[in-house]
Amino acid sequence: MLEQLRNRRITAYCLLAVCFLTVVLILTNLTTPLRTLLVLVFVCTAPGWALISYVNVRHVSVTWISAVGLSVSISLVLAQMLVLTHAWHPEAAVVGMAFATAALLVHHVLRSKPPRQAGAR
Repeated sequence: MLEQLRNRRITAYCLLAVCFLTVVLILTNLTTPLRTLLVLVFVCTAPGWALISYVNVRHVSVTWISAVGLSVSISLVLAQMLVLTHAWHPEAAVVGMAFATAALLVHHVLRSKPPRQAGAR
């Protein structure tokens, strides 16, 4: 159980870093292959993992497959909303999705902290 919480916390920290770097690269308007790769990694993993981790799945592979599927679904729905509203601003949509995802990831970090030992400070 403690190992699972530790892995969840480490994954949440890594995905938080991906969120942060994605936002920084988008807001600074850097057009590098790194930005393309980072946005792709973010869009395909982070939102889904932030949501699917609330479900207690026993297998890590199922968690990640579900996270990718859910992330792609969220991205498609968001893109469809941008098209239907005639408000095509994909950078703003990705930044907004990054902030929403980061909030969920922070919650995962906080809830997966190990319990304090009696007498420990």
